[in-house]
Formats: sequence, C-alpha cells, structure tokens
Amino acid sequence: MESKGWKTFIPPFEYTTDNAAMIGIAGYFKYLENDFAGLDTTASPRIHM
Repeated sequence: MESKGWKTFIPPFEYTTDNAAMIGIAGYFKYLENDFAGLDTTASPRIHM
C-alpha cells in the first residue's frame, strides 16, 4: 500500500469490536422487522437519530 502512497492505520484489536457489535444488532432488529433499504440507498454518515 505504501508503494502507492497510501498510509494504513490498523487500531489495536480492543478498539475495533464495539461498532461491529452495534451495527450487527441494529441490522438484526431491522431484519426482524423486515425493514430493508432499497438498492438505490446512499450512505449518510451524519444522519440524526
């Protein structure tokens, strides 16, 4: 990656599992409610809840 001018940062393992569990359980509850987004949905990182 560095040969292409990219810098890679990999955080310590203990800081990487929180969000995966949070996103996973949110997706699971959406699945249980049959609440799916369309294929034309775009990402919104600043969405207000």
